[in-house]
Amino acid sequence: MRDEVSVLFQNYIGRRDDLKIVDYHLDELCNQCVSVENYHKIFHHYNFTVKLKKADSDDWIGALYFAEVKQMLGRKSYFCCALEPNENGLCYACQNQGVDDLRHPATGGFDKGWPNVNFGLCYLDD
Repeated sequence: MRDEVSVLFQNYIGRRDDLKIVDYHLDELCNQCVSVENYHKIFHHYNFTVKLKKADSDDWIGALYFAEVKQMLGRKSYFCCALEPNENGLCYACQNQGVDDLRHPATGGFDKGWPNVNFGLCYLDD
């Protein structure tokens, strides 16, 4: 999972012209939650910290990020963004599983799940 987050972050900074990063490294994989809503829709949410050193500085700065890896009908899509210090958007999928420490962007951009869908790997006896 750490490798997937690392690749996801590399793709994220590759698309951002405003990040003039000289160096960076994945610091810590903080929280994660996997949601299986059905056979064709699986998504995985992560919080992780990255240490960044910008071109005009010698100092390393830590930042918290959110990432989603979503697989629908066998195809993966990715979403990644930095989180503000107090940012914590709503996610039914993580909330329904009791993963309350995982923080999400307040502006959306990720799959939030549904309020009435519990963890998709639960089986009930008939």
